[in-house]
Amino acid sequence: MPDSYLVLFERGLAQHLDDIELGLYKPNAVYTPAEATLERPAIVSGPDLPTTLDNVIALTTLDPIREGRANFTHRIQILSRLKGTKVQASNLAWKLATALDHKQGIPSGFNVSWVSLFSQLTFTKDSNGRYSTAQTFYFKGRRPLA
Repeated sequence: MPDSYLVLFERGLAQHLDDIELGLYKPNAVYTPAEATLERPAIVSGPDLPTTLDNVIALTTLDPIREGRANFTHRIQILSRLKGTKVQASNLAWKLATALDHKQGIPSGFNVSWVSLFSQLTFTKDSNGRYSTAQTFYFKGRRPLA
């Protein structure tokens, strides 16, 4: 069975984040802790987070909003988690927002006309010393044909 549009969209976004060096995306391989660094966290499909990696960007697809017959809002929550300082975690969230918010055509090939940051929530460090930020982005564009 072919992958759904939502799965392909999430993979396209993961590849985009890898291409601009905000994270490391390996679609068919396992990450090692040494690869998932503070500078380039591992990009994974959420909502489940890997227990063996401290530095992660998890993409979770939320239910899309279908607007009429032609328009479509694809929603993705990005949870970034770093075992570093609060400032490093805030910097990563800022870089993600800067790379995506108020942009067009991201990810390429998915008819996205506008991306906007809808919400953001910062978490204090967990019992393992990792700070997290959850950001929800809206990707507005045309409804997929299939």
